[in-house]
Amino acid sequence: MTQAMNPAIVIPAFCRPATLERLLASLAAAEVPAGTPLVLTIDRPAEERHRPGHTAVLHLAHGFHWPHGPKEVRQQPEHMGLVGNVFHAGSLAADFGAIVLLEDDLLVSRRFYGYAQQALAYYAAEPRLAGISLNTLWFNGFTHQPFIPLLDDGDVYFLQLSTPQGQVYTARQWAHFAEWLAVNGREVTTADNVHALFAAFPADDWLAVKAKYLAATQKYYVYPRESLTTNFGEPGTHFAQGTTLFQMPLQQFRREFRFMPFDDAVAVYDGFYEILPDRLSRMAVNLPVTAYEVDLYATKAAHQLQADYLLTSRPCRQPVATYGREMWPLEANVIGGVAGTGLSLARRADVDLSVAATRAAQGDNDRYFSRYRTGEAGRRRLFRRMGRLLGRGG
Repeated sequence: MTQAMNPAIVIPAFCRPATLERLLASLAAAEVPAGTPLVLTIDRPAEERHRPGHTAVLHLAHGFHWPHGPKEVRQQPEHMGLVGNVFHAGSLAADFGAIVLLEDDLLVSRRFYGYAQQALAYYAAEPRLAGISLNTLWFNGFTHQPFIPLLDDGDVYFLQLSTPQGQVYTARQWAHFAEWLAVNGREVTTADNVHALFAAFPADDWLAVKAKYLAATQKYYVYPRESLTTNFGEPGTHFAQGTTLFQMPLQQFRREFRFMPFDDAVAVYDGFYEILPDRLSRMAVNLPVTAYEVDLYATKAAHQLQADYLLTSRPCRQPVATYGREMWPLEANVIGGVAGTGLSLARRADVDLSVAATRAAQGDNDRYFSRYRTGEAGRRRLFRRMGRLLGRGG
């Protein structure tokens, strides 16, 4: 555990005065130590239609009274775009030692800053962390099925994906990413060890390049099990219309959080929301093989499944072991040795990795996540399709 840090709060903003005003009001009402800097970095519009919103954002930023410390408004001299402005905000970690980075469609809990301080004190020196999330996740972003981290003795879990819904960085963490980015660039392709959807992300989205960075460097984000921010999903760069998909209940009361060393945690997940095999094996002590890859959501491409054995929901022949699909989350069935045939441990050569088999596995998971209620699986598939359309909008 390192000495306590007091991170600056940095907000990259563009042309949405109403969302920024809501975020600033929640920050003013939060428990933030005296002397905490607030920096608003405001992108310049490239199109005339955004100028009224830009003027309103500037007026709001300059007029806002920050009761907790010094305030600085940085107006960008030229249009940077969402990624450019977010990355500029991240680079300010070098000036302050650590930052809380909040995009303008968020709202914070009263306790968000205390969580950030405690997480920084615990994890700032952990070299396998790329950052700290202030938001928890309720769904798998690739299938839009629920994501349920295993419970352990901590208030956090680890995931090899980043989040736009509130982040905390040390200067070292951001510098490491910036150095990697300078060498590798922003392009993401299907050859990278990330989900294929990331290759289709637009250039003004930074989640794909962060996913590539995390996979390439084997780094993770630490996430709270109870959210300290929530996202309103208003129309903007990435959404043609609003969505409540990202709303989470806020932890408004907890003052002390339990953290776990990365090596001791069981709830550690890769960039496909799959639990790491070595963590699962700590609990599933009766697995007949020790070297395998986890593929329970069935979202990994065939070339990304390199292990001789797969623990999968896809159809297969001659499985070494089978498990039911009843307990929550999916891996709990393996840990508990639940009888059934929904999940299999099999040689890779015996697993059907075709598109049809993948769809069948995900359809079976839909029924599992709907708790086998008639009609629910179909509605969930529709929900997934709607989510993909929303993600491509704006």
